[in-house]
Amino acid sequence: MLTKLTGIAKATQGDGSFVSSSTTQKNRPPVSLLLLAMVIVFCLQVAPVFAGELPGRGSFYSVQERYAETISEGVTLTSYALNVNGRPVRVSLLSVDLDNPYVKLMSLIGSDGTMENTQPVGKMAERTGAVAAVNGGFFVTDHGKPLGMLVQNGKLVSSPIMRGDMPVFALDMDNRPVMDFFRFSGSVVAGNGAAFPLFGVNKLRYVLEDGWISDINRLALYDRNWGPLSRGGSDDLPGAMEALVVNDTVTKRVYAGASLPIPPGGFVLWGHGSAADFIGKNLPEGARVTVRYETTPAFENIRLSAGSNSFLVQGGKVAPFQENLRGKTSRTAVASAGGGRTLYLFAVEKSDNSTGVEQTELAELLVAMGVDEAVNLDGGGSTTMVAKHLGDTELSAIVQPKEGWQRPVPDGLGIFNTAPPGQPAGLIVSGPDIVLAGTDAGYTVKGFDTHFYPWRPQDVKFSAGIGGSFSGSVFSAGSGGDVLIEATSGGVKGAKKVHVIGAREIKAFRVAPAVIRAGRGQKVELSFTLETLDGRVFPLDARYVALSATTGRIEGSTFIAGESASGKLEASYQGLTAQAAIRGASLFSDTEANWANDQINELAEAGVIKGYEDGTFRPAEPVTRAQVVVLLARLLGWSTEQGRLAFKDEVPDWAEDAVAAAVARGIVKGYPDQKFWPGRPVTRAEVSVILDHAIDLPTGSAKLDFKDAGKIPSWAGESLSRVVSAGILRGYEGDLLKPEACLTRAEMAVIIKRLDVLNYVKVER
Repeated sequence: MLTKLTGIAKATQGDGSFVSSSTTQKNRPPVSLLLLAMVIVFCLQVAPVFAGELPGRGSFYSVQERYAETISEGVTLTSYALNVNGRPVRVSLLSVDLDNPYVKLMSLIGSDGTMENTQPVGKMAERTGAVAAVNGGFFVTDHGKPLGMLVQNGKLVSSPIMRGDMPVFALDMDNRPVMDFFRFSGSVVAGNGAAFPLFGVNKLRYVLEDGWISDINRLALYDRNWGPLSRGGSDDLPGAMEALVVNDTVTKRVYAGASLPIPPGGFVLWGHGSAADFIGKNLPEGARVTVRYETTPAFENIRLSAGSNSFLVQGGKVAPFQENLRGKTSRTAVASAGGGRTLYLFAVEKSDNSTGVEQTELAELLVAMGVDEAVNLDGGGSTTMVAKHLGDTELSAIVQPKEGWQRPVPDGLGIFNTAPPGQPAGLIVSGPDIVLAGTDAGYTVKGFDTHFYPWRPQDVKFSAGIGGSFSGSVFSAGSGGDVLIEATSGGVKGAKKVHVIGAREIKAFRVAPAVIRAGRGQKVELSFTLETLDGRVFPLDARYVALSATTGRIEGSTFIAGESASGKLEASYQGLTAQAAIRGASLFSDTEANWANDQINELAEAGVIKGYEDGTFRPAEPVTRAQVVVLLARLLGWSTEQGRLAFKDEVPDWAEDAVAAAVARGIVKGYPDQKFWPGRPVTRAEVSVILDHAIDLPTGSAKLDFKDAGKIPSWAGESLSRVVSAGILRGYEGDLLKPEACLTRAEMAVIIKRLDVLNYVKVER
């Protein structure tokens, strides 16, 4: 029976992994240069200094930051922060000198060296002792089996896929990269002379270019590289047969069902359809069998390999893609340059800090780096890069995985340092790059030897010249400026440049909260920040701040309220001072947790607003038309107007003079029914019109680009624009203005405070 999937050439997921087809001493840097191994570059260059380094600017990207470090013999790790077509993109690059005799690359396979179980790249690298690694090629995500060819030191682990559109990356025995379309051929010959083509080694079903399933009428071989058990049978391909072969002799033949154990040195032949018929007729138990297979290029000459879905670069130019996995996402690629003397492992991050790139953008970045050839290894969730930073004994994640965790994969590419242990060569000083004047900071050191292996420094001595002093490993910063911190251990030295921020660089010193509200015995935790002239903000530990208060007491960074309800707290640091007002606890029983508590209490203390007889303020209640007019009359000092109001409804005595003054000034008027409606809640649109009429606002207006701008009444549009532009009225979360919502008493308090700060009204304190 023939089965064909029509209209399907490849079954892939958006991240570049395939879904199961069943559902569809040479060149080593001198020791004198090791201290220059880590460099941060913020300048933009016109052209690359050498292949493998991105120029500072290209037609669609610019380099914002570049950080490079030598991490092992012949291996450099470079990380870039890019602006790609206006988007932030983080890229990391492992540059491998293939002429370095101490550099070794290997295929990392599964959790135990076989394809039985997948494993995250970090775990693979840790298990094998790699100094760095990236994910391998494309695989069947449902079963974790690789689609491309896997070779390890001249042994075929998994044959190339029988398609003409999926290239393979390989490294030959001369340590030279090969990127090509590998071909597989093989045959199984029974003792009686009957023969049948062998279609693959350790391959799971996939879709061929013409839409056929790879297993139909095919014969495949499975050995211990597949795992300890054979492939077995499946309901969707009934009638398959398996023959267990040990020492070139069939020891068992069964219809494929439960998996057969594969002994070391043995293998299982699996066949379906005509291939199953071949097994049934020609491979009885005890029959001799000969298996031959080969790849072109020959796998015996290959050290490692991984499967790809497409060339990215050929001949130094963007290649015509065999498949374009679209979408701005994480990516992995392998590239070569310098006539195959240098290999590059390239990873693009997809995270909150990096948008990822399109496949075309990836290819263009590689061309900008000056590579000769490159192929794609992933287009999504499998992208992983790990490495040991210089001096580290543990691996670090270099790119943040797209899904937040490393996806288990069937294979990876590992980099190893095979050099013998060297002599201590340098120290890396770690700690803050910036320290505030008069504060302390701790520093540590890591050591590396002449072959870039880590070593543990002993009896480390630190010094800092005239810019500060050390007590053990703790640096006490001086008054400001650049300081060179030096560390020494057994004659080996390391250094780190540190900047000390002094008083001359500080724009503002602040204490929070700026208004302290607490009842007797209540505690308020204080915090301190410094803002520099260039806009950076740094927290300042309370132990470096001198504190005093006119009421209450201070214990460390905690203010404890005393008898007096008001006073002042003063903080001092390096000749700078900051103050906080001390107030009693909230004047009202229902505003302590309200977002406008500070403004409500400040205005209440100034006598501008009042609460109710029961001790509440009722911040969520709406403000009435009469209340708004009375507040403005009080704040703006309107004189009393003589004459009787001509409204049909009655205005309360406490509001009559203020309403008369507002009407006389043209600030408010009645409704068409000749009523004033003094007790009616005022909307945000209405209060904006009243404020616009009462206050001399700037003529400029803001574009009301809110989601609910269509709800703004026509009569309030211009006033709302001016009030919003002046910063008096603001929107809500979700980009909403809510012009028809009633203004609350809490919102009115905040508006009055803003008017005070902007000098439109004067609140007497």
